[in-house]
Amino acid sequence: MDSRFVRATIRHLLTVIFLGICMMWIMAPTNTYIQKWKPSIYKKVVSTYFGTQALTMLIWTFPVLFVASLGSLYLHLGKNSNQNASQSNEKKHRQALWRKPVLVKGPLGIVSGIELALLIMFIALLVWSLVTYLHRLHTITPKAAAIEGVKVWEMKLFDAALYIGLTGNVCLAFLFYPVARGSSVLPLLGLTSEGSIKYHIWLGHMTMVLFTIHGICYIIDWAVTGNISE
Repeated sequence: MDSRFVRATIRHLLTVIFLGICMMWIMAPTNTYIQKWKPSIYKKVVSTYFGTQALTMLIWTFPVLFVASLGSLYLHLGKNSNQNASQSNEKKHRQALWRKPVLVKGPLGIVSGIELALLIMFIALLVWSLVTYLHRLHTITPKAAAIEGVKVWEMKLFDAALYIGLTGNVCLAFLFYPVARGSSVLPLLGLTSEGSIKYHIWLGHMTMVLFTIHGICYIIDWAVTGNISE
């Protein structure tokens, strides 16, 4: 079978999987996922082998491992064919434009077009997740707070701390993507190991900021509710 046909098939399959992963990250903070999709999937995938982690492995772990495996095959077939040599000048020009530095001076250092685009999309994902989570605070009523024996703002602060932590988990998930030189995922996104180290640093800063706020909110809540000693 023609390796170019196989590579094209793998490329389209990887695109579908990547879009699926993006969709799940977008849906994760919504009530549709939390109240409908998650319980339904959980009931179907919990097994003796994986237990309560089955849902997490299926949705967040398996797709990445599958992409890495397909990526290895895709890159291997590319090295054993002359496809790269036959690429049109127009396609090479488009790829070169994305890899061209668009920011040289600034706090982010030298940043290429593809790096800046991915950073903007990731920040948009964080903003979407946090805003969607915090939107659930309006469901907290004086009656619900009275049942817990706290004031409305105290209950909202407690839940806000939780939601900020859940948003921080998004940073943690991407922080553990490997940035090794032999990665089969990075080349698929037009990234290098050296360029991805910048992402690793950026994600680390975002993680520390979100979880610092997460912790401070909890400490304040514990202090005003008299639970800090516990």
